[in-house]
Amino acid sequence: MPVQTLPLTTASGPAAPARRTAGASTGWASVIVPVAVGAALGPLDVVLKHVLPAPFGHLLNSSPVWALAAFVVGWAVRARPGWWPGLAGTLTLLVAVESYYLAYVVLRDRDTATLLDTHAQWWLFVGVGAGVVFGTAGAWAREGRRWRGPAGTATVVGLLLTGAWVELLRFAGASDTGYRHDTVQAALVLLVLAAVAVVLAARSARQRVAGLALALPVGLGGVVLAGALGMA
Repeated sequence: MPVQTLPLTTASGPAAPARRTAGASTGWASVIVPVAVGAALGPLDVVLKHVLPAPFGHLLNSSPVWALAAFVVGWAVRARPGWWPGLAGTLTLLVAVESYYLAYVVLRDRDTATLLDTHAQWWLFVGVGAGVVFGTAGAWAREGRRWRGPAGTATVVGLLLTGAWVELLRFAGASDTGYRHDTVQAALVLLVLAAVAVVLAARSARQRVAGLALALPVGLGGVVLAGALGMA
């Protein structure tokens, strides 16, 4: 009788389709995650900013928290092209902006023109820049490479330090006691988040130390940029 041979199960055999399937699912996840996060962030902001106690409602509607979402998405997605985390961060924020204004149309009976009015266009413009920067920073921090790792960690920590400083500037310029109290609380929460980011957004002690050292000038630059954009 003829000799029967079993099919090979090497890397060049049947195992290859499995790898391709895994790669395809990872690719889809890299698209679904930013869209889902952005679609959730916008409506949650609209609903919860009037429900959560101070300072959390205010912080949910703040630029640092939205940029932090892009960073987390950049950290989470696992796609081979080096440019994709930045694009994923941008996609997150663009979807978040439009879902935010769409929630106002649906829940607050706003005109549909708000979806593309000057305010929406401005935040879409900001979302492109912030998404690229913080999405890429998230991926760099996760990779933990020699200089990219500390740079990614420094970017997110500097973002939160900038947010805390901006809140303190608002405290200094406010006269209402309640508002001043809220801004101090917001600054403290952002400082706590910065400390947490130093620990979590790094893969090694070296990355944490270098990232924290770089975060100080990054935060200072962020304050200057926030002032130039009228956000401070």
